[in-house]
Amino acid sequence: MGRKRSVDYSPKEFEKLSTEERRMRGRLSTLKRMIKKREDDINQLMKPILKKKEEIKKFSEELDGLKNSIKDLGFDFPTFRVEPFTTKGRDYYRGVWYVNGKKKQKYLGSEDKIHQLVKKKFRGFESLTFDEKSEKILEYFLPQFQLDFWSKEYDDFKS
Repeated sequence: MGRKRSVDYSPKEFEKLSTEERRMRGRLSTLKRMIKKREDDINQLMKPILKKKEEIKKFSEELDGLKNSIKDLGFDFPTFRVEPFTTKGRDYYRGVWYVNGKKKQKYLGSEDKIHQLVKKKFRGFESLTFDEKSEKILEYFLPQFQLDFWSKEYDDFKS
């Protein structure tokens, strides 16, 4: 029983080794087992993450298909953008889009708050240029803008 031997030493051959060599070989064997176990643990932990990523990919494909079918029916999403603005010396962000020629906007929050949110999703956010940061902020908030737009359209349609 027990684990599979990685080296075939008879007890007599092993006893011929010096104490230092036995200790080093034992430690080598232990470290190899520890590495293997932790790699297996990582693989086990990655399974649910990979499953969720696959689900997200399927949902994104379905969302793209739905957007295309909405466009085919003659509806169209407005163009959304994120713009910074300053009030009383503090910087803020808002989302902006146009519906029937009217400007609609949604307050997103202070620059610090928005940067903290987006930084969690995109690594290296701090090192980006201003335009690249704006693109990442838009990418982060675009699904929410679209949902807000369509829920408002639906509420207007119901009433």
